[in-house]
Amino acid sequence: MSELENENVQEQNVVSGSDPETTPSPEASHEHHHEHSHHHHHSHHHHSHHSHHHSSTGDAAQSSHAETENDEDGHEHHHHHHHRHNRRTRIRNALYYMLSLFLAANLFLLSIFVVIYLTVFSSDHIIKVMRSDGYSTMVSSELQSRMEDLCDASGFDKEFASRFVRNYNVKKAVEDYVTSFYTGSDTLVETTGFKQQLYDSIDEYIEEKGITVSDETRKNISYFVDEAAEIYVDQISIPFFSNIANYIENTRVTMNVVLGFLAFMTLVIVGIIWFTNTYKHRRYRFLFIGTAGAALSSAILPTVVLLSGKIKKINLSTRSIYNLFVDYFSSIFYDMYICTGVLLFASAIFLYLYIRHRNHVLRS
Repeated sequence: MSELENENVQEQNVVSGSDPETTPSPEASHEHHHEHSHHHHHSHHHHSHHSHHHSSTGDAAQSSHAETENDEDGHEHHHHHHHRHNRRTRIRNALYYMLSLFLAANLFLLSIFVVIYLTVFSSDHIIKVMRSDGYSTMVSSELQSRMEDLCDASGFDKEFASRFVRNYNVKKAVEDYVTSFYTGSDTLVETTGFKQQLYDSIDEYIEEKGITVSDETRKNISYFVDEAAEIYVDQISIPFFSNIANYIENTRVTMNVVLGFLAFMTLVIVGIIWFTNTYKHRRYRFLFIGTAGAALSSAILPTVVLLSGKIKKINLSTRSIYNLFVDYFSSIFYDMYICTGVLLFASAIFLYLYIRHRNHVLRS
């Protein structure tokens, strides 16, 4: 199709004696039709040459029957050609607008998947969120108050619990737990270190208080440590996280395939728009529509979600988990705006280039 049209363009440019690079192609768009009507007259000049002479002298009455026929024939041919040409331009433009929409949809999906890939599929993202919203501090205070209750029930000083939790590295425990999921190694909270440290603290406490240790006391201590470990596991673990992490492990390959496919399709569409339009302003017009459409959709999605307040309505057991959940998902939607920014920047460049090249074409 494009080969044929290119020849067509060349032919008409030869007839009108103009330079193919500066003159807009007949297909260029509706804006340029008026410029070309005289070129068409040139190309059909021979059809109506002498009849034209007659009508110009106003001697229409003298013109022979055959000439009148010839004249009408020429005009009809010209009219028919122009009509067909118009229709072809319209169809061609419609196809390119559809391609632009495909490009927009593709870029929109690509931006969603890139964001998911960089957030949900990466342990760094959730750890970054934890650090920024003080997650481990909240976990610490929840752990502390629950252990104080346990101490109360078991005859320890409350002070023992607060001192122990203060000295325990909750932040490291939480981050190790998250990282272990993403490496696919282990999906359980590691309690060995916790128990060991707790036994050591209890030994110190007993020495300090000068308590004599009977078998009964030993049994109570090990019961206390087991109870504490259960609380600890409950505090460190994140609900649904094991399911999500397993799912992430299993879909990693699929994710790479989807990203590759979308990137490839985007390149194909851009290639088609670029190489089948001889005129630069047409290329830029359709690339502008594609990127602007994608920018718009990538801005609408997070805006709708964030304004709806759906994320904040979730009901979760503890404050730390609630905050983590809200901040984590909000941050994913906020990251969509980075894509919007990139797409807006690209569309602004294409718009500028489109206007520049179109003015250049109109001037010549």
